[in-house]
Amino acid sequence: MTSKLAGMIKDVTPNKKVAAILGAIVADAASLPLEWIYKDDKMKEIVGDSNPEFWKECHVPFYTVPLGVSSCYGDETRMGLKALAGSAGQPNLDSTSQELCTHFGAPDSPYQVALAKRADKKYPVPGPWINGGVIQFLKNKEAGTNPPGSGDCEDNDGYAVSLPVSLQNNPDFVNFAKLLTTNEMTLQHCKMQNKILQNYLQGVEDPIKSAQSALSAEMPEVSKQIDEVYQAVESGKTLGEIVEHFGKACSLPGSFQGSLAVLIIYKDDYVSAIRKNILSGGDCCSRGLFIGACIAAKVGVEGIPYEWLEKVDGIEGIVEAAVKVYH
Repeated sequence: MTSKLAGMIKDVTPNKKVAAILGAIVADAASLPLEWIYKDDKMKEIVGDSNPEFWKECHVPFYTVPLGVSSCYGDETRMGLKALAGSAGQPNLDSTSQELCTHFGAPDSPYQVALAKRADKKYPVPGPWINGGVIQFLKNKEAGTNPPGSGDCEDNDGYAVSLPVSLQNNPDFVNFAKLLTTNEMTLQHCKMQNKILQNYLQGVEDPIKSAQSALSAEMPEVSKQIDEVYQAVESGKTLGEIVEHFGKACSLPGSFQGSLAVLIIYKDDYVSAIRKNILSGGDCCSRGLFIGACIAAKVGVEGIPYEWLEKVDGIEGIVEAAVKVYH
């Protein structure tokens, strides 16, 4: 780690909100090289008995990117943070929307360049993978739809972009989620995720069950899904079996339930949680984003290995932005 980065990390150690945003972004980047591997045998063939984080080669079946960059989910969080830092920590939908449009939609954006290559259907394509929710957001923005989020997006894009505002305990976070998704089921999960994360930040003894109790009347179906996770964990199934059961793919509620299983089993162990989540396969990036934020909010930035932090592309700028927003 550079002396500059080491000093920056030392300065932010007491700040749990900075820890949470770093925990999310680091977990996403650590997971990306092994994203979307759905077969356990394939994962075992690649990783063997080694640690899976920041795997030296990108094995995503659909695209290839350099080590240390973020997935589309992580970049959504980064753009949300960038917009907040640029407005002195004051949430602004227009500035966040503009950051998303520029980063993902500019003609020379690596996302657009890679998207054009997908037309040939020869995978993996070189360059980052733009999620369907972001593609629809860009179309809706151009058409003047407000809010511009996709009504069909059942993935964690809304949670990812709203995370920086959510960390401020600002109830307006849901409007930031609607930039990328207006799907009611997805927004309900986003609200539950926000409540769980706030409980981690505030040191609530049982952050998941406390959030469930607070919101069960408003969203009984999500509460039932939480019960299902506890039942699966108590049954003695392995984490891999639980994630397989609820679904390894990007969509909710499976992604949410898989994340909860990791949080319940590994509690305050950031390293083990992220490693085991990666090895569970499928959409480990969006699960990791939520898991990493929650555990880091509890244990602080010292729970994130320094050697992981320094592998994240642009980490110094991320820390600087986080300090501006959550000082």
